[in-house]
Amino acid sequence: SVPTEDLAASFQQAVIDVLFKKTINAAREFGAKEILVAGGVSANKHLRQTFKSQTEFPVHIPPLSLCTDNAAMIASAGYFRYALGYESNLEMDVLATYPLS
Repeated sequence: SVPTEDLAASFQQAVIDVLFKKTINAAREFGAKEILVAGGVSANKHLRQTFKSQTEFPVHIPPLSLCTDNAAMIASAGYFRYALGYESNLEMDVLATYPLS
């Protein structure tokens, strides 16, 4: 049996390897001059170190306080809409392109 910690670390490294390789390959293919690592995944310290350790592209990574999950952003937008008096019933359909305004 594999210890849970080892399994988690191996999975994390496999994901980092794929994200890193695909990002670098895409940057090369499309002639990018720099890379921005953002979103919730950019809070992962090993991912941050992996991107910072390469020297082919300048890499920009926001401070951890700005590396939040989209769920937090959507919840915040919903809160402020509710505070302004907007309400939706539970029959509202899901649509990924709904505007936040």
